[in-house]
Amino acid sequence: MFSRGSCVILGWALATILAVGCSLRAVPSNGASSQSSKSEPWVERKTTPQEQGPRVVDYKPGIRIDFRVPQVEIEGEVILRKGALELFAYSKASVPKEHESIVLLSAPPAAIYEALGLIGLRPGKPPRYFPETGKARPASGDRVEVLVRYEVDTEAVEVSACQWMLDVGRQKPMQHTCWLFTGSERNEDGIFAANIEGTAVTVVDFPSSLLALPVSHSESNDALWLIANTEAIPEIGTRVILVLKPAK
Repeated sequence: MFSRGSCVILGWALATILAVGCSLRAVPSNGASSQSSKSEPWVERKTTPQEQGPRVVDYKPGIRIDFRVPQVEIEGEVILRKGALELFAYSKASVPKEHESIVLLSAPPAAIYEALGLIGLRPGKPPRYFPETGKARPASGDRVEVLVRYEVDTEAVEVSACQWMLDVGRQKPMQHTCWLFTGSERNEDGIFAANIEGTAVTVVDFPSSLLALPVSHSESNDALWLIANTEAIPEIGTRVILVLKPAK
């Protein structure tokens, strides 16, 4: 039998234990004190994607990465509306190709290469013919959708790059296709070849192609298969955004 004094002591001890237990349950597992009322028990809060880090980033001059899509956006301008084509988009380089490219980009291919890698695209190999063996290596790499965005009457328009080119044989706009992230080769000095030739988005075979078509096409002048679709292309000097994203 407990005495009256013992019962009082035991009652006090039990109340103390219960109070400590409740206070421990009210403390978050990370050690932070709870701000919740008794009617709203503490629940671990998950951060939103926006709070985890920047989702739209100005990566390098002329290049923006939108991780929400994901896609890479490159500033450029229209430089050609008529003529045969070897490229859709050209980055200014020591090898001039303005006369056979529709869009001039403001960023070098090496920076675009890095940005494509940051959105999870993996480079393969550009197309190449080996005369010593008589064999050709087809283009390889992750599939990339190539779009161009510009303004018409203050409204943004986004179309496939294919719509700005005409298939000479079919006399119709180029059939819709994706490009491959071929990644360019390096020259004998180890320099990124696309930076030297400006071959960002090509429509004929270059070992320096950053983005190449899945099907081989000769760069010989008498075999060029695409011309600029003049009616579809805005005026020379029009500012555009080249949009590159994983193809579905």
